Amino acid sequence: MIDVALQPVKERSIILKTEYSFEEVEGSTLFIRNCLTKRDALNIIHPDETIATVLKKMEKHLSLPCATANHEFLGLISKRTIFDAFLTAHQEGILFDEFAKESCEVCINREVSTLTLRNHFEETIEIITRQPFVPIVEGDVLLGIVKRSDVQRSLAIAFATNIHADRLLLGVAEAEGALQRLFTVTHRLGINVVTCVALDAEESALNRRVILKVEKTQKLDQLIQQLERAGYLIISVN
Repeated sequence: MIDVALQPVKERSIILKTEYSFEEVEGSTLFIRNCLTKRDALNIIHPDETIATVLKKMEKHLSLPCATANHEFLGLISKRTIFDAFLTAHQEGILFDEFAKESCEVCINREVSTLTLRNHFEETIEIITRQPFVPIVEGDVLLGIVKRSDVQRSLAIAFATNIHADRLLLGVAEAEGALQRLFTVTHRLGINVVTCVALDAEESALNRRVILKVEKTQKLDQLIQQLERAGYLIISVN
């Protein structure tokens, strides 16, 4: 059963545990610190390494972080940045064997967005659409990275994709108390909420979309009727 009692948590977040109770979870993936692949576990490129050495390090990787011996984060090097650097060198008449002996500094992408452990986890989502990973730093020091797979796993938890439940997609106008009305309905019917995610519907008159997942229930028809009376548009069910 899902315990819908909400307990105080650090950083004012509510986290869904795998046993479906909402409470503080120190190991939850919804904190950056718990999604971090720490620096010691990473293959890190150093700027004084040759391009040939870097290519050997990258045999099983598309990109890697670059940092100094003192762990100062410099950016990332990818197979694409190496290729682009070689194109530039080739235009100057440099052959690949000669290029591979050069320092990898010419291959560093320094325009890389970073976060700290104090940032909220959801800030990784926009960055991971532009970068292969999110570097986590303290000052200029690299602490580790958040990988794309970590973000995907956390979104799966937030959307409860691994839980068998009834799913309702709702439309509602932006108004004070909209979510309160929703939870009043589910509470009145004694229906356990698995997850509830509010999304922006942009230009629609019903300018919010809400994904509501509830534990499988015989009261689904009653839930739909009462949500409609509360001002929600039922866009789809299951």
